[in-house]
Parts: sequence; C-alpha cells; structure tokens
Amino acid sequence: MDIFSILLFFIYSLLILGILVFVSPLLSALIMILIPVVFVFILPDEAARFVSIMQFSYSGIQVFNLHILLLIWSAFIGVISYHKVLTWYLLRESAPVVKDATTAATPSAADQPKTLVFKVKDFLQKLYKILKGEKIKLKS
Repeated sequence: MDIFSILLFFIYSLLILGILVFVSPLLSALIMILIPVVFVFILPDEAARFVSIMQFSYSGIQVFNLHILLLIWSAFIGVISYHKVLTWYLLRESAPVVKDATTAATPSAADQPKTLVFKVKDFLQKLYKILKGEKIKLKS
C-alpha cells in the first residue's frame, strides 16, 4: 500500500469531518466534491495517475485509489444526509391536540380546503422556516 495515498485520504477525511462537525454539513459536501474536481482540472495527468494507483488486490479483485475515494464519498454522504434528516425531525413541532369534542366536530377556517396558490405559499413558508432552523407546527 502506498503510504502517501493513505496519508492523503486521511487528511482529506479529517478535513471533511472537521467541516461537517464545526461548520456546516452542506459546506462539507460541497468541499468533499470540489477538492477532487479542482484537482482534476488543475493537474489532470497527476490526478488520473493518482486515482489509478492500485492499493491492494484480494482474490484477483484490484482496489484502486478511485475505489477508496468513492468509499469515503459514500460514507460522508450517508452521514450528511442522516444529519439533515435528524435535524429536520428534531426541529419539527407537533400541533396541540384538541380534546373538546364540540370544537373538533366543527372545522375552522384554517381547516377548509385552500387553493393551489395558498398551498404553495404555505409550503414555501414552512420550507423557509426549516432552512432557517426554526421549529414548525404540524397538523395532527
């Protein structure tokens, strides 16, 4: 195994993990994709040579640096998507439950069917609140 490749992938993973934890998961995803792409555009021959270095072979199956890079990408994309879904789930807020039977039987003006314009506007407002990190109230 090439020690330089292992060291480079380790530094790359630590950089992505540091940005993921301390800055932003979306920025870490962007940096995760941009570093190899910029490297390919700046030094195309060296980048092609680096990803084609064979690290090891197991039962006739060769593992190149490209496979290790794809493994790192898939792992971090899984962590980033899990983080975003978990953050959304923890920030949402359920609507209060109405216990009075008389008020539950009569629908209010808010429960009436809305036009498409109001539905889109309501969706965009909720999406804006989620992106800002605010809690939203859900209908039960």
